[in-house]
Amino acid sequence: MLLKRKEPKAKKSVAEALLRDLQGTALEKLALFEKLMARGGFAGEDRAELLSKVERILLTFAVTEK
Repeated sequence: MLLKRKEPKAKKSVAEALLRDLQGTALEKLALFEKLMARGGFAGEDRAELLSKVERILLTFAVTEK
């Protein structure tokens, strides 16, 4: 019997994990994210790519909250 190889999963960024796992509304999560960015968090990541991911995640959360 041949075993299937598991394909590696895409790594989630710290921002994605924070937004997914924290309690609160999309607006509260956005405020927290902005505070972290202002304090220099996520300095090693591409800013434009990170903002687009966060925007997409928060839009998804906002739709499911309503």
